Amino acid sequence: MARHRLVIPLRWADFDALGHVNNVTYFEYMQDARVALIHDFGADKSSLKEIGHLVARNEIDYLKPINMSDLQVTVDLWISRFGGASYDVQYEILDQAGEVCARAKSVMVTVDMATEAVMRIPDAVRESMSRYYEEQPGL
Repeated sequence: MARHRLVIPLRWADFDALGHVNNVTYFEYMQDARVALIHDFGADKSSLKEIGHLVARNEIDYLKPINMSDLQVTVDLWISRFGGASYDVQYEILDQAGEVCARAKSVMVTVDMATEAVMRIPDAVRESMSRYYEEQPGL
């Protein structure tokens, strides 16, 4: 099982008045981890001007709050499905103790940035992404 892992230090701004990470902030953690994953595929700023990876859908299940006593979160993510022009990224967001606080999924679409049209995932991109493939059921 090959998952990409990103450790994110918590910021004061991540917390709400109740003393835990605000629900919207989880989507920022997902974005930070997804961008790191896409860069790990070998994408850089110049290639991203040609082939975009755009979010078509996000969903999340909140399982346990992340509290102010935590100094960091860990986001594990992997590719759970490949389609012709889309792929699914699944996430587990863990607190400092390693307990899963949220499970989430993003449906991603590849886009030709010159024409802004949806395009098939190029074979080379699919091949580099496949090292993080792990079949998982949906949320």
